[in-house]
Amino acid sequence: MKTGLCTIAFQDRSFEDVLDLAVSTGFDGVEPWGKHDHLPPDTSDEDVKLAASAIHSRGLEVSQFGSYANPNSDDFEVQMEAALRIAKGLATNDIRVWVGNNGSKEASQEEWDTAICGFRTFCDKASDLGMTLVLEMHNKRLSDTAEGCFRLLEGIDCQNFKLNFQPIYTDTIEEMMATARAVAPHVATVHAQNYVVKGKNSRSLVSEGVVDYGQITSMFRKEGFDGYLEVEFVREQEPEASLIADAAYLRSLCDG
Repeated sequence: MKTGLCTIAFQDRSFEDVLDLAVSTGFDGVEPWGKHDHLPPDTSDEDVKLAASAIHSRGLEVSQFGSYANPNSDDFEVQMEAALRIAKGLATNDIRVWVGNNGSKEASQEEWDTAICGFRTFCDKASDLGMTLVLEMHNKRLSDTAEGCFRLLEGIDCQNFKLNFQPIYTDTIEEMMATARAVAPHVATVHAQNYVVKGKNSRSLVSEGVVDYGQITSMFRKEGFDGYLEVEFVREQEPEASLIADAAYLRSLCDG
């Protein structure tokens, strides 16, 4: 396993400043944020090339490109082509993607059908480039439960469609762990978020919250997981000190 920093964690800083922070805190790679002012869909090929050079010249890898391509968006075709182009320019094989505009229990059949059809097309195009789509597990999306994720996995039925695990903070700890166990064979990347109080989006250090990442990574390892453990957001108090602590903790899980 490796450690990664999502550049969204310091979205108020320049892209290269975040890269320097990733190096100084010992991360193996970064997940470039697919919005302004980092790498939005309209980033030119030349600017993608410059971003790739900035990353690789610092000895970092690109864990995945953090796109917001969503088959339920009106401009999905544009989002898809941009994500493929930028990921290729960054020399990464993984593209983080989103799904739906509603939670899995509220979505219509049409929303599910649109998502599955769109992702089949996206997977085909990604496969031609040797790439994998990594679906963000997120509340108020079709991927907000294990059941929703499996409905997508089974409907799309493509080997290059995987999951980006992160706990849903509105779930109980028991629900979080049950979801982790269920999806473990399909996880490609982990956004290691943690919380002080269950059911409330109050971030803590990754090592100190209610979610036991030692147990989760052990569970994933048994299913062959060898991807990135990433910091997506840091505790609001003392963000840089929090990042140092999170990086060290994730490294200990990788080395353990």
